[in-house]
Amino acid sequence: MNFPPRPDPFLPQLTGYEVQRVPAYQASKDYVCPDCGNSIRTGQGHVVAWPEGYVADRRHWHLHCWRHAANRGFA
Repeated sequence: MNFPPRPDPFLPQLTGYEVQRVPAYQASKDYVCPDCGNSIRTGQGHVVAWPEGYVADRRHWHLHCWRHAANRGFA
């Protein structure tokens, strides 16, 4: 039986968003962080977040950038 993933208690949660860690060993592509505009390199752990129900709108964030966005209440 598959259970839905539980929220990571160490990641800031933002109402209306799903958020998950991407560990370094699973980071297989480069991305651009939507908060700071800097690169997230292959092999760099980070966070992926998306509006609930809109997985196609997921974005990859530096962990510290996600923390700042979640604290501001905006992603």
